[in-house]
Amino acid sequence: MARLIASLATVAAVLIAMPAGATIAPPMNGYSVEVVFSPKLAKNMERINRVEQTLEKRFRKNGTDRPNPRETAVHRFAKNQTEGTVWAGERLIPDVDEYTVENLVKALTADNINRAVPDFRGTIRYEIRSIKTSDHSVALLRGVSSYVIGKVSLIDSDGKVLRTEKISANLVVDPTVDTSYKGPKYAFLETEDSDRVGPVLSYFVEKALERLWPDRKDEIHGPVLVRVSGPNETIIEGGSF
Repeated sequence: MARLIASLATVAAVLIAMPAGATIAPPMNGYSVEVVFSPKLAKNMERINRVEQTLEKRFRKNGTDRPNPRETAVHRFAKNQTEGTVWAGERLIPDVDEYTVENLVKALTADNINRAVPDFRGTIRYEIRSIKTSDHSVALLRGVSSYVIGKVSLIDSDGKVLRTEKISANLVVDPTVDTSYKGPKYAFLETEDSDRVGPVLSYFVEKALERLWPDRKDEIHGPVLVRVSGPNETIIEGGSF
């Protein structure tokens, strides 16, 4: 019985690759990025991508991903207040129809590699076992906090795995009150740390690449949350899809 349970656990842990993504803004010259999801994530990825794409389209149009922008001042005035901000999604994946979890991870990785290690040739492979945020519309992704658990592998141009690192990235919020933020970090609206996967995936990629290239930490960037609420503003979470 113990052997059977162990075998089932091994099968459940097998990671399966998703089809390659399409369009991202940062070019990948001489290297590639692979994103592999656990079976449970892969099974639900179509729905996750559909929700994230719907929210991203709404955000680009209205400056908020909420169906009712009048919930609070954070959402009512976000578009005007942050007019000068360069948002991560638009910066990395200009065509919103290509906005998927896989493409976002690839774009975040490519943008960082092009800046921090432009001479890299080979493959970065992610194996993502779990993604959680505290208030996502997809039940599978909801947890008590925002984190990503997985692995990252550095593979040379001959296909040899040089190193593999386990990554457990619990999102640490880095806020800014600069409502015209233009970088170098990846800007997300302050509410997205709990109801979108972008900030926590950005943090995961940052920590993964820092583990592979610790001497390039200053050139590897993660998320920043643009705060538009006032000191007494109540942010209403949930109901975003």
